[in-house]
Amino acid sequence: MRSKEFIEFLTAEGFNVFPDPNFIPQLNESQLPALFVFGSGGFEADRELPMEFPTFQVIAKGKNYKTDFTQMDKTEQLCKQLIQQMHEVDHQFIGSNLVYSIRSMQSNPIPIGLDEQDRPTFSMNFRLKIQPIKEGS
Repeated sequence: MRSKEFIEFLTAEGFNVFPDPNFIPQLNESQLPALFVFGSGGFEADRELPMEFPTFQVIAKGKNYKTDFTQMDKTEQLCKQLIQQMHEVDHQFIGSNLVYSIRSMQSNPIPIGLDEQDRPTFSMNFRLKIQPIKEGS
């Protein structure tokens, strides 16, 4: 699965996701909170079945914590919502893949701290169990 397909899926699920994968640009405060998707490789494909196990890191950035002390908690809540919502994905088409499951690799988001503009930042890692759909199948 391509990072762009995962971004489009998260956006369709109602999350504010930066549309380009694998980097975090400087954004205005009005564009936050936002999620950023990084492809992180994955695990070996199944040798007998047409199954793949890609992984993605999702970084969440909230609004400035020093001007609103609730932003740390709000950003963490957003991450918990994402984790819960991804655990509900079951046998769904995403891009050109049949996704059997999406699971967080941690029970809770990983706090990274504040960025250089005092915005709370969290990381989550997801592993997917997919079957790529080939054209003509």
